Amino acid sequence: MEHPTTSDGGLPPPEELAEINQYARSPLKREEVYAFTVTLCDNEIDRDGERFSREALETLASLYPGKPGLFDHSMKGRDQTARTYRTWVETDKTKRTSMGEPYTALRARAYMVRTPENKGLIAEIDAGIKKEVSVGCAVAQRTCSICGANRRTEPCTHLPGHTYDGKRCHTVLSGAQDAYEWSFVAVPAQPRAGVTKAYSIEKGGNQDMDELLDTLKSADAGVTLTKAQADGILSHIQALETLADDGKQYRDALTQEVVRLCALHLPQLDLGQCPELLQKCSIQELTALKSMLSAAAQADPPAVQLTVPDKEAIKQENLAFQI
Repeated sequence: MEHPTTSDGGLPPPEELAEINQYARSPLKREEVYAFTVTLCDNEIDRDGERFSREALETLASLYPGKPGLFDHSMKGRDQTARTYRTWVETDKTKRTSMGEPYTALRARAYMVRTPENKGLIAEIDAGIKKEVSVGCAVAQRTCSICGANRRTEPCTHLPGHTYDGKRCHTVLSGAQDAYEWSFVAVPAQPRAGVTKAYSIEKGGNQDMDELLDTLKSADAGVTLTKAQADGILSHIQALETLADDGKQYRDALTQEVVRLCALHLPQLDLGQCPELLQKCSIQELTALKSMLSAAAQADPPAVQLTVPDKEAIKQENLAFQI
């Protein structure tokens, strides 16, 4: 099947009108609709050091029909501008990603109703000014491309963007669970596809709290909360404070262990400067440094110091020499 791009003034092909009208409460005429094609995401490594797997793209293709197009992931109804009615995964075998795979992208057809208010937006889409989009979706796995560890449950020492044995480390997004929306944005994270991402790590959790926080972030004026909502925010803050305390204790213990290993294997290092230097390191960098120093300890263990001799044992050994 051929998937059209924006053409003929954005008029949808007649065969697509039935797909569009399944989302309309009143049947729309072809001349009332503006339809266009958008690239949602692809399998290239983006500026965040992440890429979608082929499996994730195919799952998202089944989840995106019917989902809205917004501006900057705003949850306000007035920023809803379009609706998706068709999606497909498209592979260009003439192009290769930086991983050497055939370039594969998730593309979609979306529509909006022609009104005086969105006339300017339609002109900007046709002119290529409004082009880049960002997807809002949920994925279950964020896998290290080097060792295969799930970064959510098995943090490893491999850093995205770094090279290990000639391979560029990145995070593979897979296990797509839900698609929320896509938005017009200004700066793309995936240059070839012109896409930036804003996804939830996992489906589920406190969705009401997520929606409430989004409302607070996007509010232009004061917001009135119910007591239940206020209590929910306080509980959320307390939970975050607990997590922050746990994280600080873990970081302090990790820093102390790195300082100890430095004292053993880098005696020329001024230990007085270590805490200040290590404060600038991320948890991943501290973990990697600890692993390297621990590996050095196993390869070249420190010499065992002689123990203090037992005085009574010495006396017994010297009895034969007494006169």
